[in-house]
Amino acid sequence: MRLIVTSQRDAAGRRMFEMLPEYGFSPAGEEFEGMPVLRRGELLAISTERELVRAEHLDRHFPDAELYVFASRHRARSELRTLSVHVTGNLGREALVGGEPCSVARAAPGAMRVALLELERHRREHSLDYQVCLEATHHGPTELEKPLLFVEVGPGEEEWRDRRALRAVVEAALKAAACRESFPCCLGAGGSHYAPRHTELVLQSEVAVGHIIPSYAIPELEFEVFRLAVERCGAEAVHLDWKGMKAEERRKVLEMCERLGIPAGRRRQVLQRFSGRRVEVDVELLREAERADTRGFKELLRRLGLTACRSDGRVTGLRGDATPEEVVKACVELLSKRGGLSLEGDELVLRSRRMDAERAASLGVRGSGFAELVERGRVVVQGREVRLDMVTKEEVRRVRISSRSTLEVLRRVL
Repeated sequence: MRLIVTSQRDAAGRRMFEMLPEYGFSPAGEEFEGMPVLRRGELLAISTERELVRAEHLDRHFPDAELYVFASRHRARSELRTLSVHVTGNLGREALVGGEPCSVARAAPGAMRVALLELERHRREHSLDYQVCLEATHHGPTELEKPLLFVEVGPGEEEWRDRRALRAVVEAALKAAACRESFPCCLGAGGSHYAPRHTELVLQSEVAVGHIIPSYAIPELEFEVFRLAVERCGAEAVHLDWKGMKAEERRKVLEMCERLGIPAGRRRQVLQRFSGRRVEVDVELLREAERADTRGFKELLRRLGLTACRSDGRVTGLRGDATPEEVVKACVELLSKRGGLSLEGDELVLRSRRMDAERAASLGVRGSGFAELVERGRVVVQGREVRLDMVTKEEVRRVRISSRSTLEVLRRVL
């Protein structure tokens, strides 16, 4: 389930919520904070009584949500008409507009990219006199458990009433909410709040950008906040707006990148890193292999010369020159070390045995006896033999494989 979120306190948000029935939404038969909940398939739309920047409560009410897409007004002192996309967070020790200080939200870079491209399509096809851009990371909420993005129109009342601009935001939000694609992702660093170089990177390549740390935030930026921003957008590289940064700002960011072990560079260097083609392998198989053996999965990527695309820390795809068959076989080899594998229909069935520590303890196994039991398969306790098979139980895990080509390879190798 994915949510379109608007606010009753937001003039643009109220109008966009009222437009949703034009896009196939109808009442779901329930209310949220005095307003009807709307549904279209797996999408829900709500209008909260809170300001969106303080909507930290949504997880409690929608525990099954996968993604929050906030359709919102953009407010600024500038008179520049803007259609924008961004993820939220407070990069410093102040949190004046919602969220927690020194904290950033979980990003959805792929959905942000899709939203930005849709806004740009509207601008171009409908001759909208608006700037389309990514914005730097700012304001709340920061503590929601699921990824989020804001799609906004502004900066003032005239723009909040512009139905063509509102329609652009609604359609961009819907495209973002439906997005299940993955793209190579980087974090943006340097430049102004409206991030022109980072916006160009997304509009002119296949790369997505998650969190953006503008130049004005770098002097006070702490390493742990930088690390969190990289982690929460699944960045594989850092894109530097080289000319939009002072030398000391570049130096600070590059030192943080080196400390974190993440590559950084200008546009050309980032694009070179992501130049490998996409390897079509079912994402659930990849996630299961990484879950079973994180270190082994990293070695698999290194050995096959692959780069993992990620969102919110989870692998969403691979890029490189390896064949899908090579990757599937490597994942099977990795998973086989943990137990038996079989294929039942479109489900990969993983069987493994795990020691039941409570059962072993009830049979008198204590202290170093556990290590001996695992190493030798048996241990003698008070004159009685306890075998490993007496204190282990089978665990069965089923993973649905959606990719037909991945299923074909699995049938050949299992």
